[in-house]
Amino acid sequence: MRINNDCARDILLEVEKIPFGESVSVEKLKEKIEKYTIEDVISIVTLFNREHYLTVLDKVSYDDNDVFRDNKIKGLTERGYKTLDIIRDEELWNDMKNKISNFDDLSIYTIIDIANRITTSKYNSFFNLPVDFTSINPRW
Repeated sequence: MRINNDCARDILLEVEKIPFGESVSVEKLKEKIEKYTIEDVISIVTLFNREHYLTVLDKVSYDDNDVFRDNKIKGLTERGYKTLDIIRDEELWNDMKNKISNFDDLSIYTIIDIANRITTSKYNSFFNLPVDFTSINPRW
């Protein structure tokens, strides 16, 4: 399944809003970002959990001898926060979408790498630093 990059970004933005000590089910997250399918949300949450961008708790419940999983998202990891900081800027995100012809075909990790390079270059220029002053860290 192809990852929807806008959905991935929106998930990170929404998960950041979860208050400390609380959690949100995948279904509740889907309700908050209703323009995406539940399949999109589940696949991205699964991917981000596996890659340590999110903390997801698996709560096993029993119902009439059938077991089902109720995944609760607790919040972003340090890696998730660092990644969100790179792609948070709405103007940068929209510029990338408009200027990269195959934006929807690229993986979210490639988009994050591009945003990281743009941001690093922008800050180096802002502070009048050499272009290679800070090393670019691919895939936090």
